[in-house]
Parts: sequence; structure tokens; C-alpha cells
Amino acid sequence: MNYQEKVSTRADVRALYEKVQQNPAIRQYRGYTESKSYGWDAAADDYVKKEGEVWFDNPTFDPAFVPEGTPSGESAELLDEQLTELEDQIGDLEETIAALEEENEELERRVVEAEGIAKAAERERDESREALIELRRALVLVGQLAGVK
Repeated sequence: MNYQEKVSTRADVRALYEKVQQNPAIRQYRGYTESKSYGWDAAADDYVKKEGEVWFDNPTFDPAFVPEGTPSGESAELLDEQLTELEDQIGDLEETIAALEEENEELERRVVEAEGIAKAAERERDESREALIELRRALVLVGQLAGVK
């Protein structure tokens, strides 16, 4: 096996970590026991010292410890694809939310405008009632004056 492996995916890192974990000589190299936490940094360090250099093709890859139960190989790639799809859906939903918020703001402006128009109409109605009451009083007064003659 070529120990100068190229590690570019989480699955590759997981496989490398598993190889280190399964080699008791490497585990004992720095005095780790199975009961202690054995993270990626220590595993990679031991692997590099024991087996050779490891290159990372992907500069954005975070060589953090991959916890137990993390999918590897094809299932990890499938999960990455699903994650990408979900991120795209989230982006679409965020755009939809932004559009709905703009529409909501426009509707709120229209409601405020309609409330202003309704208040103005109420004032006009009240003024018209007062004018009608004054007109009736004037007619009663005119009727009384006309009846006096």
C-alpha cells in the first residue's frame, strides 16, 4: 500500500483514522489507551510519524476528528449531495420569505392608508351630520318665523 495517500474526502479521513485506531502499535506509540479520547489530530500525527506523509487535496477540508457513526464512502457522498440540495432549498425558501416580507410590508402600508381614508370618511360623515342638524334647526326656525306672520 502506498502510504503517501491523498486524502480529499471525509470518507478518506475516516478510513485513515480507522487504520490508525486498529493498529495497536500506533495506539501505544504515544501511550493512548482505548478508554481515552483519541481524536483525529493525534491519530494523524501518529500515522504520519509511523507510516509517511499525508497530503490534503482539498484546501477547504477541515481535518477534524470524524466521530463514530459518521457515514463514509458512497453514503457520505450521498449525504453531501442531499446536504447541497437542502442548502439550495433553504436558499430558495429564504428568497421566498424575503419576497413575502416585502409583500407584507406593502400590504401593511395599504392597510394604514385605508385606515387613514376610513378616518377621513368618518370625519366627513360627522361633519355632514352636524351640517344636517344645523340645516334642520334652520328649517324649524324658518318654519316658526313663517308661521308667525
